[in-house]
Amino acid sequence: MSISTDQEAAQAMPAPDYFASLRLVLPFLDGSRKALAGAFALATLSVFLQLVPVWTVYRIIDAAVAGGLVWRFAVKNAVLAFGAILLGSLMMGLALGLSHVVAFDTIHRLRHAMARHMARLPLGYFSDWPSGDAKKLVIDEPEKLEGIIAHGLPEGVSSLAAWLTVSVWLLVLDWRLALAAIFVTPVSFWLLGAAMRSGARNAPAYQAAASRMNAAIVEFLAGMAVVKVFNRSDESLAEASAAVRDYVVLETRWACDYLPLGGTFASLVLTNIVFILPFGLVLLHLGEITLATLLLFIILGASYSQPLLKLFDQFHNLAHVSMGSSLVAALLAAKPQHDNREKLELASHDIRFEKVCFGYGGEPVLRDVGFRARAGTVTAIVGLSGAGKSTIASLIPRFWDVQSGGIAIGGVDVRDIGLDQLMDTVAFVFQSTFLFSDTIAANIRFGKPDATDEEVEAAARSAQAHDFISGLPESYATCIGGGGVALSGGERQRIAIARAILKDAPIIVLDEATAFADPDNEAAIQQALSVLSAGRTLIVVAHRLHTIAGADQILVVDAGRIVERGRHEDLVAGGGLYSRLWDDYTRGQAGLQPQRIR
Repeated sequence: MSISTDQEAAQAMPAPDYFASLRLVLPFLDGSRKALAGAFALATLSVFLQLVPVWTVYRIIDAAVAGGLVWRFAVKNAVLAFGAILLGSLMMGLALGLSHVVAFDTIHRLRHAMARHMARLPLGYFSDWPSGDAKKLVIDEPEKLEGIIAHGLPEGVSSLAAWLTVSVWLLVLDWRLALAAIFVTPVSFWLLGAAMRSGARNAPAYQAAASRMNAAIVEFLAGMAVVKVFNRSDESLAEASAAVRDYVVLETRWACDYLPLGGTFASLVLTNIVFILPFGLVLLHLGEITLATLLLFIILGASYSQPLLKLFDQFHNLAHVSMGSSLVAALLAAKPQHDNREKLELASHDIRFEKVCFGYGGEPVLRDVGFRARAGTVTAIVGLSGAGKSTIASLIPRFWDVQSGGIAIGGVDVRDIGLDQLMDTVAFVFQSTFLFSDTIAANIRFGKPDATDEEVEAAARSAQAHDFISGLPESYATCIGGGGVALSGGERQRIAIARAILKDAPIIVLDEATAFADPDNEAAIQQALSVLSAGRTLIVVAHRLHTIAGADQILVVDAGRIVERGRHEDLVAGGGLYSRLWDDYTRGQAGLQPQRIR
């Protein structure tokens, strides 16, 4: 992808929302608003106290010029200044302490809201999430808000209060000299705004180039083993290098667009003293102001724009954090899955699909799928890769909701069953088994949190897992991952099956549960599945056809449609797609070249 392509893609991106962070946290400040107001008040009071030393210096100089300075007056003002500095520092410390408490409480509420909302989203919503993106969205982005709330808000308010206070003070002392001190500031910040607008037109292309660079580097590193084996380092590195070069070009272009006016701003913003001093000397010469007034203007005016620069730094941080906050806001705005929270009486545990249509991202996957899986029977779903087998299975526990048609359990549409009841009714064993970094017992007990040790062991025995578990260093107390033992795919699968057995759900969905098992593990898993299926409605997605030859019903899926259905013997004799799949499977088992199905 070239730079021009990045720019074309970026044109479709929305403009950055620099205040997304504030909009995100405002609803979660409830319960902490009084503490935040206290932080603002203390920070503002700290600003006033920081100006006391300047005022005492002005009084001392004024008294000295007038010839009325005495030691008692000077010491009194010095003590007042010292006390104000200490009290101001204490007030700012208290303000930051309060704001940190507010920040942590707010982030706590935000994360709880995210967790609750994510629990209400379809499970399929997270299927394409890379683990790094998920961590960034749930952990990293909310964490960045701590700086905005704990530092940005109180320091921003105090900076604005300081600027306004000094502006009023200068205008009261002498409006003419105040204008000399002030006028350069709005000019400077107008230049800054123009510079930011000039550079911001590169923002979408810059973000696109940064994403492309990150993706290219991650892919290069992740695929290093393949790159080395096939000796393609030069070609693989070329894409990453091109992405980095394009990123550098865009960043340089952004800097070149910003620097002329931005550099002028940086040079001009703190030059108030250049205008105060000559104009002040003229007024002093004319007797319009006192020497003490001129010195006060020099002290205050030299740093007149400093609070606004601190405010701008806080805005810059706000804008940076807001990019991630927009993603968090989009997650919270995602439409939750319908849940009426009702617990209904189910006449049976039959599963019925009626004219079900479904697709991902506008691309149809299932078309008019209809079948009935009777309670206590085994229904197998087979077909070529990409035919829609796993999609059919995932619709039963509502990982996604159908786009048309309906799925019913015991005559009740699954969308009318409360999600808690549905999750209690359906157990799902995935092809890729997920186990927590915890003990084996804890992973099995996840199917029934209050299960006794005896029930856990019984489930493991039924899943043909007890023997290998007993041989581990700490048996059921052995930890998995995170410094614990590493299990084979078949062993992990049997623990997942033990978890499903312990759950004791009346409907079991197996999505290619033996896909990665070796022959020994596959035999053990098959024995476990025979226990698991007893008296339950079992839906099995399989590509090893011999494992489902005894199924009560086999559904053959092709291009999102059920093209054949029946028992194994009838389908083999029928000469259709299943017969060809079976022929290919048996030829492959015999070491012969499979026939082309299409």
